Amino acid sequence: MKETENKEFIDFLKVAFGQKEVGLIMAKNRDELGDFSRIMDNEGFKRSDNILDLLNSPKMYLSVDENMNKDVYDFIVQYPTGQVEIFDNTAMKSNTFSPNHTNSCVVILVLKEDLSKIQEKGWDILSLCGVTYQSQI
Repeated sequence: MKETENKEFIDFLKVAFGQKEVGLIMAKNRDELGDFSRIMDNEGFKRSDNILDLLNSPKMYLSVDENMNKDVYDFIVQYPTGQVEIFDNTAMKSNTFSPNHTNSCVVILVLKEDLSKIQEKGWDILSLCGVTYQSQI
């Protein structure tokens, strides 16, 4: 990733912090997906593999693919409302969270081709997410 693209991406992450909606990052290929992930790690973001962990740190991201779980979609829909309810299949109970929009950031990282497949399922996350980033090339 070029230095100017790197700076633009870091600037995007700064804008995404404190937003009321979940941010969205679209990568054009797997290499770029890895670059974005590394930069977010370096900028203090924590990667979550579990939807229940997305509110455990002020800067979180979740990498999704075409097989994205409906819980992720539900999280994206509910996040702007200020109350997120997620069912924990392990504990067999519902968990309710109140995101601190002012002091946190949640970002979804996805390949552009996977986003198209997710959208085809009827899960219009592109319109539900707030600030969105994709490289210019």
